[in-house]
Order: sequence, then structure tokens, then C-alpha cells
Amino acid sequence: MNKLLPGFSEGFPVALRVWLVFLLCLVLLGYSVPFSIVVGAVGGIASGWVVAWWNSKDQPSPAPSEPQDEPEEAPVKLSGLALAKQRRDARARKRVQKSSIPLTGLLNRSK
Repeated sequence: MNKLLPGFSEGFPVALRVWLVFLLCLVLLGYSVPFSIVVGAVGGIASGWVVAWWNSKDQPSPAPSEPQDEPEEAPVKLSGLALAKQRRDARARKRVQKSSIPLTGLLNRSK
């Protein structure tokens, strides 16, 4: 069962408590005992799964870096406004390259 729900053993005590709370609340509200047991079990399993996921220690995989299309220019020591302008221009060039897909063909109707 641990292969289907990895880390569920960490959330199992919470699942039992939530199941009992659901069971008691539903019985006190006047629902039948079998219905309360089933709905409480579903709520307990769901809460145990959420707690196990919340406490998991898996780290997200790093995103692959984008390949550099343009060769790096020789590093020039810039500071202040000149460096900010150079970075802004580089971002603008990348943005233009990405958005150069022609969308006008989608809007025109063919006759």
C-alpha cells in the first residue's frame, strides 16, 4: 500500500482522527451510521493524503536552462545606468525573438 500512497504512513494518525471527527459529527447530525462510516473514511483518507503530501520532503526538479542563441559578448565592466540599459535591451531582444510568430494569418478569412 505504501507504493500506491507514498508517505501515507506519516498522515495515517491524522486520517484516523479526521475519520472519527467526521463519523461523530455526521451521527450527531442524524445521518445513518453506515453512511457516516463511509463518508468519514473518505474524508479521513483524503486528509491523510494531504498531510502526507504537505510533509513530504521532495524537492522540485530544476528547470532546464534555455540554450543561448547569441554568443556572449566580451565582458565589459559597466555599472549603474549603463548596465541597467544593457540588460533592458537584451531582454527586449529576447522578447522580440520569442514573439515573432505571425498571428495575422489566423485572423484573416480565406476566400
